[in-house]
Parts: sequence; C-alpha cells; structure tokens
Amino acid sequence: MSTRQSRPARTLKIGPSLAEQAYGALREMITRGDFEPGQRLTERSLADLLGVSPTPVREAISRLEHERLLLRPDGRALVVARPTPERVRQMYLIQCALRTVAARFAAEAGTQAELDAIARTHERAQQLQRQVPPEGKVEEILRLNRKFHQQIEAAAHNPSLVDMIATADAFDWRTRVRTIRASLGDDLSVVLHDHQAVVDALIARDAETAETLMRSHGGRSSHLYLTATMGGDAESAGEAGSGA
Repeated sequence: MSTRQSRPARTLKIGPSLAEQAYGALREMITRGDFEPGQRLTERSLADLLGVSPTPVREAISRLEHERLLLRPDGRALVVARPTPERVRQMYLIQCALRTVAARFAAEAGTQAELDAIARTHERAQQLQRQVPPEGKVEEILRLNRKFHQQIEAAAHNPSLVDMIATADAFDWRTRVRTIRASLGDDLSVVLHDHQAVVDALIARDAETAETLMRSHGGRSSHLYLTATMGGDAESAGEAGSGA
C-alpha cells in the first residue's frame, strides 16, 4: 500500500482508546490527501501502517465508512472515497452552517482559558502572515486556521455539534491548500481579519455577533472555495459559516 503523505503516520499510544486514535490518524491521512481517491486499502495494511492490531483499525474503518470517507463499492473491497463535486459542495455548505452555531455556543459556554487559547492560535497565524516574505507559510497558516476553528468547536461544549462538523469537514487537505493559493496567493490577511473580529466577539461573550461574523466569514470563504472547485456556481454558497 502506498501513500502520498509527506509526514509519517501518527504513532499510536498504548491505552484504552486505540480505536479512537486509529480513527483520528486515518481520518487525518484521508482528508489531507495521503491516500489517492479510489485507492484500495486493507484492514491489515492499515494496522501495519499504524503499528497496532487489526481490532482498533476495524472499529475505525467502521466509523470512516459511516462518514463515507471509506467505501465498499462491491460490498467487500475497501477503497478511499472519491467525492463528487456536488457532494463536496453540499458538505462544505453544511460545515459552514454548523460553524456559525459553534461560534454562538463558544461565546456562551467556552471557558476563559479556551477563549484565550483561540486568541493565541489566531495571533500565531497573524505573526506568520506578517513575516516577510510570507511565501511558503500558507500551509502552516491554514493549519493554524483549522486549529482555530476546531478550538471554537471544542469550546462550544456540544459533542453532537462537534461530531456533525467533523463529518462535514471531510475535504481533501491538498485541494483546500490549492484553492486558497489560487484565490489569495500568499496573502491570507482577509481571512485573518475575519478571524480577529470573531475572536473579539468571543472574548466579549457576544454570542449574536460571533454567530453573525462567522456566517459572513463563511460566505466569503465558501465562495472562494466553491468557485475554484465547482467552476463558478458558488453563488448558492450564500451566507453560512467558516471554511478557512
């Protein structure tokens, strides 16, 4: 089994949550494009890749099949999903809508420590953007942006919402990086400006403003992403939550 990964597979730790760790590691590899769409995988090869027994991998595969990241087209062979452009469009819009709700909940329920951590992640992204030249830092900034959103989702303290966003956030990482590069080049200041406004609303505990800002940000982000991936029909991206 071959992968396109630029980094080694995550090392799993011994403990009662090996299945959860296997799920997280495999999901990350799929969504960042380490496996080719349509690539055939086996339970044993994935277990060997992660250095664990087949049992936790079997549980992880079941969850990934539920998310439709892994499929069995013939009922037996396991392959990496090859999402259609329409499915990508639908899932992106779902993700955006859910993230507006997460912003509201985070402003209402997030601890001060959680909100401070969100602000620090955003500041780190801003520091990278301010470096001259910013070339070569786009992917690192985007990883921080993804962490920024994940921290907001965690601060919402709503496990059901987090699970739904995780399912909707099943995008090829390489596609996302290419899209942002094509749309914005190395200048992500527009995205970071939006994020700063969200941070300010979260710190102020202004749930309504946080939700409104995330919706507006998502409208811009989804338009960029969907225009690049769908060939132009991005107007229906409308006003949903955040993608970048």
